Amino acid sequence: MSKDRQKLSIFLVLLGVLAATLYMSFRINDTPATTVVQASSSTTKPSPTAQAPNGDARILLEVVKPGVGKQNIGSKNLFQYQQAPPPPFTPPRGGAPAPVVNVPPPPVQVQITPPPAQRVEPPIPLKYQGFASTNRGTQGMTAFLADDSRHYNVTVGEVLMGRYRIASITDKTVEVEDLLNNRRQALQLVN
Repeated sequence: MSKDRQKLSIFLVLLGVLAATLYMSFRINDTPATTVVQASSSTTKPSPTAQAPNGDARILLEVVKPGVGKQNIGSKNLFQYQQAPPPPFTPPRGGAPAPVVNVPPPPVQVQITPPPAQRVEPPIPLKYQGFASTNRGTQGMTAFLADDSRHYNVTVGEVLMGRYRIASITDKTVEVEDLLNNRRQALQLVN
């Protein structure tokens, strides 16, 4: 009988340990009920550094500025100082009317944009070094032009380097038309 009593006492102890374990596990896993915090209508505001109890992080609606929302996005100029709001109107006390003061409106800020920069095209990189003529007058003239690396023998109407068209040749100048920039330049004979 003593063996039965010993087994019964061990069984009761194990049953108590099981009950305590189950009780603790349900208590730890049980989530607290969600509480709703509403802003009070009192004039006292909590400090921005105040923490909620139990270390919970919460949004303090009293601290958030009213009127800040998606409708204001992009409406402010970040590079311009804001003007101070005008002082509140206080009605005069007593029977004498207040003098009327004309306050000039705030100055209008005008942004002056500089005129677009004139695009300066580089000069045509050719030099008029000489000419040869036949008996046909200016139509039979051949001009000798050169750039930094090559020499060219050209006549009126020829297109040089796919860009420059020879408009006219005289014994003192060659008029060259830049087809890409739609401009003309007269090259003087180099002595």
